[in-house]
Amino acid sequence: MNDKRQRAQRPFGCRQPGNIGSILQKARQLRERQAAWNALLGLEAQDCTWLVGWSENTLQVLCQSPVWHTWLRRHEKKLIKSWNKTFPDTPVQQIQSSVRPWQAQLPAPPQASKPAGKYAVQAAPILRESGKAMPPAIAAAMLRLAATLEKAQAGEATKVSAKEKGAEPSE
Repeated sequence: MNDKRQRAQRPFGCRQPGNIGSILQKARQLRERQAAWNALLGLEAQDCTWLVGWSENTLQVLCQSPVWHTWLRRHEKKLIKSWNKTFPDTPVQQIQSSVRPWQAQLPAPPQASKPAGKYAVQAAPILRESGKAMPPAIAAAMLRLAATLEKAQAGEATKVSAKEKGAEPSE
């Protein structure tokens, strides 16, 4: 009987064959060393720099912005000394960093198209008629809106908003 429950289960990732095993091992090492990298940094830099890899006596680091790239250059000697003390089996002599702002990697949001500026021809007269049955303050506001709609339909540019003009005394 070939029951899976009776076979010895080996933990995920143990002695995986071929490329998958080496990728998994490298990912585990990177995760462990990312924690060590964060321990070398101040709190402000931990969320803005990421360890990408290490090879040939060089640490590869990804920075969120040019500010953190400069910060990394300024503290390079101290970080290298701390790294070599923590990982004597893989000493480094330099830190190679690149800047990859997250905004550049995100797709640009779609541009909202402006309305064509066409308003219903009946809107202004309807506002004027409806305003007659309203309290005086609302009626005055509806009349101003009707006038604005008529100017917009006529193609006149309204450069000064109601806030810039100031509140009408009737309001």
